[in-house]
Amino acid sequence: MLAWHPETQSLRCDACGTAAPQAAPERAVLEHELSAGLAQARRGQLAPGSQSAKCTECGAAVEFAAGVTATRCSFCDAPMVLAPDAGARFLPESMIPFGVGRDAAVERFRGWLGKLWLRPSDLKHRAQVADIRGVYLPYWTFDAEVASTWRADAGWYYYEEERRFDDMQQKWVVQRVQRTRWQAASGAREDSYDDWLVCASKGVPASLEARAGKFDTVKLIAWSPAYLAGFQAESYAIDLPEAWERGRKEIGHEQSRRCEADVPGDTHRFFSAQHRFSDVTWKHILAPLWIAAFRYRDKVYRFLVNGQTGSVSGEAPWSVAKISILVLAIVGAIVALVLFLRSR
Repeated sequence: MLAWHPETQSLRCDACGTAAPQAAPERAVLEHELSAGLAQARRGQLAPGSQSAKCTECGAAVEFAAGVTATRCSFCDAPMVLAPDAGARFLPESMIPFGVGRDAAVERFRGWLGKLWLRPSDLKHRAQVADIRGVYLPYWTFDAEVASTWRADAGWYYYEEERRFDDMQQKWVVQRVQRTRWQAASGAREDSYDDWLVCASKGVPASLEARAGKFDTVKLIAWSPAYLAGFQAESYAIDLPEAWERGRKEIGHEQSRRCEADVPGDTHRFFSAQHRFSDVTWKHILAPLWIAAFRYRDKVYRFLVNGQTGSVSGEAPWSVAKISILVLAIVGAIVALVLFLRSR
């Protein structure tokens, strides 16, 4: 059976070792108008004859190959029996192939463990990778033009001298006090957003995905089933309307942040902004992640390795002893500072 090998960027037979470089499909990576997508009927499955079923434990939409009726969830390892979702689904039209292999992913994980602070000293040596699976996760991407207007009170700092009694020194002192001068301000800006990613999986913890799921969509290629050989894939569990609602809110928050940065002065208050979206387009893509778990002192922790960049995010145990020492050191430093100030 031919399977995609990220190390050689080729399809290779696991039985005989013969490799065949896989040329990227020549089809263009397509963008679709949002209004048309929201009105369009769903279509197709990831592969001919495949079916999708939702995991009752974590909510992931797992693809079953033709002829398979029972398996284990790729994300939480719960047992699954085929109970197909109703209706067809959008097919991905573009994807990012795995560029980081299994061995490299494990090495990235070990390097990540070695950089963690406040963790058990023996964590790197005793943590044993219990399972690691290459999975293509579904994402929606959105392009948009955003025109914004904003209002705020802009503040500029100035300073005045103020005479007050210092209880510690038991005398009157003159202190320089910061004041703020406020002035109404307003403005506008226009920004373009390209390939804003919204994860369509429910099988991966959002906190882990947010740290590991940063992909370079410039490397997108047209979708081909050849790249799925040897890996698993999840169908989207979050559909296009819900994904756009999330994407619109996230882009809106980013746009508000950019508008706030435009407010003049040293600080501001009573900020408000309005955003108008236009020329919104979308794509449905697959992106690679290594989903894995490691065992430490009979407890299992999850981690992710980005299959394109190799970045790692995960859970790991804390060291109570190291945290206690750090807290004591901070408390000691504060006490020493207070004693020093009182002695002056």
